[in-house]
Amino acid sequence: MTRQDDRVVRVVRRRIRQELETAHLTGQKLVVAVSGGPDSLTLLYALHALREELILTLHGAHLDHGLRGEASEEDARFVANTFSDLGMESTIEKSDVAGYREMNRLSAEEAAREVRYAFLARVARQQNAAAIALGHTSDDQAESVLMHLLRGTGLTGLQGMRTLSRRGAGEEQVVLVRPLLGVSRKETEAYCAATNLEPRHDETNDVPDMTRNRVRAELLPVLESYNPAVRRGLVRLARNASLDVDYFKQQVDAVWSEVCTTEAGGISIDLGSFRELHPALQRHLLRKAVLCVKGNLEDLEQIHVEDMARLASGSAGKSLDLPGGLKFAVGYREAVIGRREAGTAPAQALALEACHEVRIPGEIFMPGWEVRASLQFQGDVPPTSGPVALLSAAALAGRVWVRTRRPGDRFQPLGMAHRKKLQDFMVDSKIPRGQRDGVPLLVTPRGIAWVVGWRVAEWARAGDEPSDRILVEFSPKG
Repeated sequence: MTRQDDRVVRVVRRRIRQELETAHLTGQKLVVAVSGGPDSLTLLYALHALREELILTLHGAHLDHGLRGEASEEDARFVANTFSDLGMESTIEKSDVAGYREMNRLSAEEAAREVRYAFLARVARQQNAAAIALGHTSDDQAESVLMHLLRGTGLTGLQGMRTLSRRGAGEEQVVLVRPLLGVSRKETEAYCAATNLEPRHDETNDVPDMTRNRVRAELLPVLESYNPAVRRGLVRLARNASLDVDYFKQQVDAVWSEVCTTEAGGISIDLGSFRELHPALQRHLLRKAVLCVKGNLEDLEQIHVEDMARLASGSAGKSLDLPGGLKFAVGYREAVIGRREAGTAPAQALALEACHEVRIPGEIFMPGWEVRASLQFQGDVPPTSGPVALLSAAALAGRVWVRTRRPGDRFQPLGMAHRKKLQDFMVDSKIPRGQRDGVPLLVTPRGIAWVVGWRVAEWARAGDEPSDRILVEFSPKG
């Protein structure tokens, strides 16, 4: 080994050592993802050389995506033999990425990424590993930052990949470590040459219709004609953005409990407190809320964050579909980020912008509802059930209208001698926070006669005489 070769090997191993020590992963078990290319081979062999010094236990992992036929199978055999030569335990599997792509209507890159990370997460869980080690280099970092810039990213996207990060995998979180982010692709190729390694070449890296490949082969060389150090500049930008993002995360954590409440299926955001935050902090808080619900921030773009912030500053009743099956919906006091199928978002279609007067007897149509009021002169008094209630004709003798809650509302629930805050009633009744702004209220000059679907007021309950009974029905309309 020449002096230059020795220097390359020492530099690469030193940087990996430093990253693992900083990440507190010495003395741990790592799953090492290996494709067979120069970056992952450098990572594997360097970790193997450092395993005794850093007290590491290593488990190899390789996934054949099934996209390149015999070439993919040859890669799998090559990696399997490599693990065997090093005396390492390993998990090697094959997956139908093409089928997964078609079923989920994803790009080839997205499908391969999702399948690969799901595989690695499962292996890490089975092996009880502390983290998954990935072979991303500083060149990958520069390409990622540039791709994010092209898509119109915010500050979070500018940080690119983190050396240590977490990623959602189903209901779990896995830890990812990228010890080579401070190492260039030229250095990994030099490391392989210095240690007589013969990496595999994945020809899909040369396909021009894949975005990353075009950035690597076409855009970066053009930018280097303006600034030969543009890759280092992009990596430096990512490092500085990471510091700023870390600061904002601390600020979000400091106000989180005052602004956000975790509920089944979603995060509720108090709009009054949210609107008092600096706009930059608002956007980082929204990203954290999405992360808490979804488990990751994949496919969440800056435009989604900007749209959420805009809706949160506007009127109630607006909503936005987000990537990953999430929904952002704005009520009068809260906004909710939840899963669309979970029904945790405020029923914005039911939120009423104004008061709507009810004719008795008669029927009216309003946003989200059809309301019928009919005289009930005979028959047993039916129990209040859902959006149907029997109320006192005397109590509803004057003006009656429908609206949603307002600050300062008070309510005297059936069976109680005194009024209480409507907010307290809703909490005690376990009305989901994200739905409270959309609950209709039947109101008279005396106050709230009925919290629709929940409880009538003590003073508005139907009398014993048939002539003192009015049946009111609310039918939701899409």
